[in-house]
Amino acid sequence: MTDRRSANLLETAVVTLRGEILPTIDDPVSRIKLDHVTRLLWDVSARLTRREDSLRTLLRQLSSIVPVDVPGPDAGLDELEAARRDAEAKVGELLPHWVGAGDQCDTEAIAGLVEAEKGFYVSQDPDVADGSTVVYRGGRIEHERIGAPLANAFPELTAESLTGYVRGRFGRENLRVSDVRSIPGGFSKQTVFFALEDDTAGTRDLLVIRKDLPVPLIEKTVVNEFPLLQALYAQGFPVAEPLWLEADASQFGGAFLVSRRVAGSNDASRWGSDPELADAACQKLAQVLATLHAFDPAALGREGAQLSAGEHMVREVDAWIDLFRRKRAEAFPLQELPLLWLKANVPAPLFDRPAKLIHGDVGFHNLMFDDLGTVTALLDWEFSVLGDPTQDLCFVRQFVEPLVGWDRFLALYLEAGGTPPCEEAAFFYDLWTRTRNAVGCVDAQTLFDNHMPTEMRFALAGHIFAPYMFVDQCETLLSHLPAEASA
Repeated sequence: MTDRRSANLLETAVVTLRGEILPTIDDPVSRIKLDHVTRLLWDVSARLTRREDSLRTLLRQLSSIVPVDVPGPDAGLDELEAARRDAEAKVGELLPHWVGAGDQCDTEAIAGLVEAEKGFYVSQDPDVADGSTVVYRGGRIEHERIGAPLANAFPELTAESLTGYVRGRFGRENLRVSDVRSIPGGFSKQTVFFALEDDTAGTRDLLVIRKDLPVPLIEKTVVNEFPLLQALYAQGFPVAEPLWLEADASQFGGAFLVSRRVAGSNDASRWGSDPELADAACQKLAQVLATLHAFDPAALGREGAQLSAGEHMVREVDAWIDLFRRKRAEAFPLQELPLLWLKANVPAPLFDRPAKLIHGDVGFHNLMFDDLGTVTALLDWEFSVLGDPTQDLCFVRQFVEPLVGWDRFLALYLEAGGTPPCEEAAFFYDLWTRTRNAVGCVDAQTLFDNHMPTEMRFALAGHIFAPYMFVDQCETLLSHLPAEASA
């Protein structure tokens, strides 16, 4: 069977799944899963039929930037892939010379790279029949597995297994676990609700497990989160009460922490039809952020409180560049470009601003509100670092601006004692958080390729979303650079 015939069969399957079967499915989780499956199938179809042509186009375009030996018309896929890797390695060596501080960038070379790599990552989106809309796709065709596949990254925790665990941990046979329920939607951690019952005392506590993957994504672990949660809870800050940490990953395939379940919901859709409730919720959120940013990091046990926000940002960028270089499958220069620009362009005013504790991922997906709009908990602190409050403000803006307007929210934050944002750093932080998240998708690809070949969410993040995200960030960066800039 030829690649063309294989691709035709896959495309037919995708059209049937999306056009006839997907609309009949009512369960939202099942709909999302089927949508993800069809996107992966479409990507495979595109590679079967267009990979060689895309490689030749890429090599021709890169040859205008660096010396490239473009294979002849009889070259096969393996030879073309080898030529691509060689060309992109050469580009990678030149990138540090193209990317500098301020206007010290070779905009022409950067634009040529973005255009070439963007074309390589583009294929037709299965949602659009006429091909007028595209999404960016990419990833390797072959994956060398460097380790045996791990068990399910999100194993089922049962009442029986958890009952045995808590009895052993606390030495009390009167403890019993019931109502165990895994919560969908978690990406880097597994979240499980359960009830802990004490048959002797007649008590029933509603608790939550937040568990690492067998290989923690982006090397963030609950072991590091737990002490911060303890310190914040002791200060009266709205986080779920941390109860205990299980650092022994052998118990259930990953370290985990247990906290008390908090009341409330993170469903912000109701606020669209209730402006008063939306305003109340945003006011409470502004107060919570102002309180967070007012903490003395040293009092919370955070190291490096004497350093400036700029110094911490340099450390953070360096750490993520190191993570990216260790996790990436190949030397994709397009993915390294925004990281190098960020390293060279940490805004100067940040070096004169004190470092504060920031959450790093403030959005309605990580917030719980009660019926009156009061924040009952700010969740998921894996991105928390010392830095500048501007980062949290830049990230939360996308959530609150449609509800009350940005000027209104910022005024509420400042009235609550919040730190005035560094306006010069707004573009930097917007690019930074998106690039950081894209690096997380690169790590997801590594987990899928080498450890967790059954986890579709990681395949989708690494092979589908990461290339699109990096192309988007590079185009955003290009629009920010002066057109006449040169190295």
